[in-house]
Amino acid sequence: MNELTSNSVANAPERVPFVGLSPLIFRLESSGNAIYNSLQATLKKDMSHGLQFLAAYTFSKSIDDAGDSLGAAIGGSFGRPIFGELVYNDQNNVAAQRSVSDFDREHRFVINGTWNVPGPEHATSAAVQKLGNGWSISYIVTLQSGLPFSILDGAAGTLFGPATTYTTADLAVGATLKDARRGGSVSGRVNEFFNTKTFVPAPFVPDGGIIDGKYPVAGGGTIFGDLGRNILRGPDQQDFDMAVIKTTPLTERVKLIFRWEIFNLLNRPNFANPSDDVSTPSTFGVISALTVNPRIMQYALKLEF
Repeated sequence: MNELTSNSVANAPERVPFVGLSPLIFRLESSGNAIYNSLQATLKKDMSHGLQFLAAYTFSKSIDDAGDSLGAAIGGSFGRPIFGELVYNDQNNVAAQRSVSDFDREHRFVINGTWNVPGPEHATSAAVQKLGNGWSISYIVTLQSGLPFSILDGAAGTLFGPATTYTTADLAVGATLKDARRGGSVSGRVNEFFNTKTFVPAPFVPDGGIIDGKYPVAGGGTIFGDLGRNILRGPDQQDFDMAVIKTTPLTERVKLIFRWEIFNLLNRPNFANPSDDVSTPSTFGVISALTVNPRIMQYALKLEF
């Protein structure tokens, strides 16, 4: 391109379609494709005998051909709206990145409900009546599959421009994606959530090498890896929140309401996706964050009139 006869890291800026523009430039265009299919089921019980609940289950799959940063975790951060959809590796071959969406959760089950606790109906003491009546318990339980993630190589693609966050790694020789799976609890795999030996950095083409059998390389550099987007899935999520409420009438128009709210009641650790960049071996495959806080309790007292 542009009368150059070899490809090198140094001359990447001279091999761009528009000379003078950096090889690393973000372009916005309406070219992404997505498809979503789901099976949804709900079960509802209206209030009777002081009990009501609503349960909802979704079995779904969302597929697209670019990483959606408008709310999805891309490169370890949230919400980069100016980037829109991010294409990995070869920007001219968007179809090669077709995979499940960054926000895809195959299974999601949510149930919430309220129970009005029966009071001491036959108690003769006014104090017992006042203390024992007006209690209710509400809850919400969320169970869902983990989010998908890609295996990246931040040092890949240097022959095509500066290394970026959005280039993938390679499978090790003889390995398959099944080899990346590890059994056991997530808490027992925080230092190696998946088998990191399954993946290796993107290929390095040495000085005098050839890209795609026809493009000579000078000085050596890396190309893109052969992995697609979102090939693995992170830890599942389980959360149980509950509230205990006591409503005490003081007069016909005035009520005293006490709330005790507990988030993550079971104090279960819900882990984030692991570090996914093979170019940083010290943290590759390591989980270092949670998506839900440890158990939190809060109290509130409200006078309603």
